[in-house]
Amino acid sequence: MRLHGNSSRGRVGACRRDLGGMMDGSVLQNLISKGWGTAARRTGVPYIVYRPNGSANPLSSRNRVIRLYATLVPSGGTATGINGYGSILWRGVFDSSYTLPGDYLIGPDASFFIASQWTGQPILCVQTHNIVTIYRSQTAVSGSYSGFVVSAAQEVVLGWPTLLVASTARIAGTLPEAHFGNWIAFLPTLPTSLQVADVVSDDLGRQFIVAAAQSSGLGWRLILRQVDG
Repeated sequence: MRLHGNSSRGRVGACRRDLGGMMDGSVLQNLISKGWGTAARRTGVPYIVYRPNGSANPLSSRNRVIRLYATLVPSGGTATGINGYGSILWRGVFDSSYTLPGDYLIGPDASFFIASQWTGQPILCVQTHNIVTIYRSQTAVSGSYSGFVVSAAQEVVLGWPTLLVASTARIAGTLPEAHFGNWIAFLPTLPTSLQVADVVSDDLGRQFIVAAAQSSGLGWRLILRQVDG
């Protein structure tokens, strides 16, 4: 059957309009998310999603959101499945319709937090290895570090999984003296702001002083001076 020119052009135009609608942000992202979810069910492993609610214990059972399949690969494009030294970000492949930036993914072999989940962009995650609690001293820390009294400090956040990596960066200023190295801590967006001179304590019994605190679209990046442990 022969199609009349006007009818053909009309159908092509309607098809283009439909495709244009599909390219709108929320609709397109929904399709992408479902595609990632399908891929993860084929190649991934089950993770439990936790959504922090408040400043304490983000992995509490009351914060459990959903169980989903996910695959995490290095964001640098390698196919080994292992990030090298200095590589912080991982690319997450899972149905992001159910997740938000700041959520934790707890799996059988590894744990991550979602650093960013921007529309139309890859999901970026950070693998966590330690758990930290952050305190704010009622008095400024100055001079030689003579110990930290928890009972005399305000608890800022409690029990947050984080990534701690050794740093060779030199920290200037009048921070407490110590015979330990410098570190960088990566955390998701928190329900409160962090400050210079906050005290960080981890699950290995180490203590750090915050020398610099940077909040960005990927969460918190803290420059730390280890002072104990």
